[in-house]
Amino acid sequence: MKVLINILKFILSIILVIAISILIFANLATSTILSKEYVLNKFEETGYYTKIKEQVQSNFENYIGPSGFDENVMENIVSEEKIKNDTQTIILNIYEGTNTKIDTEEIKNNLRKNIENSLENKKLNITQQNAINQFIEKICSEYTQTISHTQYETSIYNALNKINKIIEIAKKISIIAIVILIVVILIINYKNIIKAISQIGISLTANGVLYIIMKLFLNSKISIENIQIINDAVSEIIRKMLMNILDSITNYGIIFLIFGIILIIVSNVISNRKYMDEK
Repeated sequence: MKVLINILKFILSIILVIAISILIFANLATSTILSKEYVLNKFEETGYYTKIKEQVQSNFENYIGPSGFDENVMENIVSEEKIKNDTQTIILNIYEGTNTKIDTEEIKNNLRKNIENSLENKKLNITQQNAINQFIEKICSEYTQTISHTQYETSIYNALNKINKIIEIAKKISIIAIVILIVVILIINYKNIIKAISQIGISLTANGVLYIIMKLFLNSKISIENIQIINDAVSEIIRKMLMNILDSITNYGIIFLIFGIILIIVSNVISNRKYMDEK
């Protein structure tokens, strides 16, 4: 009977480790990649808007040669503030399911004004006017493609929505499971609550060790600093987020490890004192 109880205790400890891990990683996902505020904060931290403005300007300049226009026509047609506002619109589309389009009227007006100043109000025929209109449309299309990938926004929102629902369910189940497991452990050890505390401490310690090993393993397998996705600005955000998540995993690991060891030590000290007193 004692062997069966010990096996049961071991199984309960393993399940407790799993339940705690599910809750921790669910909370971590909710507070990082699934959080609109977190993502927007990373845009600010990495200087994303400034970098995208530089890239947009560089992409615009590729059209200068074939167009025959002077380079000056591309000056100040898009501001960093507009890029910031449009980026936030894209994030809202992704995280809240809105379908707001990027407005390029400001760019059109600024570019048209620059072109008119460059041409010094020369009279243009219909063919030339159509060519200018096509050039302006190309520039606006280039801007939209540079700062967003609108064809993916709905798909990403649907995926995030499903993930959020799964995570919320996982959170509730893991919390219920943790409470039930702790209660069951206490009931099994009702004659010696100190053992129950020690068992819970072992589970927490196991969680801590697991997270630290996971961080070391991921660091050895994934070269985060070399990750390249879409462009340099986006890549830096992804790298920053991954490093932040790995650091959080490490912090959780250290906290659980310390707290678990404290519970084990305290329970053993109390147990030894009881044993000495009974002697």
